[in-house]
Amino acid sequence: MGINTVINQIISLFLVALVGFYGGKKNIINENFSNGLSKLIVDITTPFLVIGSFSLSYDASISKNIIKAFIYSFLIFILTPLLVKPLLLKIEKGKRNVLQFAMVFSNCGFMGFPIAQSVFGNEGVIYAAIFNMAFTIFVWTYGVMLFKNSTSFKDVLKSLKNPGITSALIGLIIMIFSIKIHPILLSTMKMIGGLTTPVSMLIVGSLLSRSNLVKIIKDKSMYYGSFIKLIIVPFALYIVSLLFKENSIVLKTFILMQAMPAAAFTTIFAENFNKNKEYSAFIVSFSSLLSIITIPIIIRFCLK
Repeated sequence: MGINTVINQIISLFLVALVGFYGGKKNIINENFSNGLSKLIVDITTPFLVIGSFSLSYDASISKNIIKAFIYSFLIFILTPLLVKPLLLKIEKGKRNVLQFAMVFSNCGFMGFPIAQSVFGNEGVIYAAIFNMAFTIFVWTYGVMLFKNSTSFKDVLKSLKNPGITSALIGLIIMIFSIKIHPILLSTMKMIGGLTTPVSMLIVGSLLSRSNLVKIIKDKSMYYGSFIKLIIVPFALYIVSLLFKENSIVLKTFILMQAMPAAAFTTIFAENFNKNKEYSAFIVSFSSLLSIITIPIIIRFCLK
């Protein structure tokens, strides 16, 4: 059922964050260094991660499911904001957009890929990669607008011009036309892309080291938001699947993807845009901790 994979991935996340916490306390990862690491992730490691994830081979028999996966993944990222936004109206305005970002965007890469593989096999990895493409497009458009607190059409177009969108388009071309990347080049891309999650968690840990943890722990919105992210969102998708009698591996994979904790990008964007950095770091950490309990529940009751 992939439960051991869930636990192992979360423990790994926390150990890396703990190293970041130590680095922050010792002033090894100070605020300037943390800002530099954030830019490294946004402009270099994430684009390589995205492109590398699309270098997949798949059986022609699942071509229809791949088309379905593209449609479903985009629908999920359109509908999820509509679901969570009304639930956050009473949250303090300064925290609301950070929470909304965390509710919509999950850790569907580092945690999502291995857990999807353990539950659904290699076919699940293909759908997870497609979901990650939609994630990339929406995180760099809708996600950026949340942190900029802007919804103008001009800002939407501007948000499309970034390394994340460019890398997603390149990855899509590679996948559609089955372009073979030289093994050395592919290995290099995956090596650089592999830095994304550990460096992200180092940043999370370093931010927590400079935070007023007592104050954040007492903040009820963090618990409320984590409940929405880990229980309400995946169960809502499950109910939709029942209503439309859709029981395919595609939608089950996507329910699992949205059951993952808040994306590390919550903290990366908070750092880049200087918006509630400490609060965002704790949301990522706390939701990741709770997911040890909630992901097995989702697997047990929603993915049978």
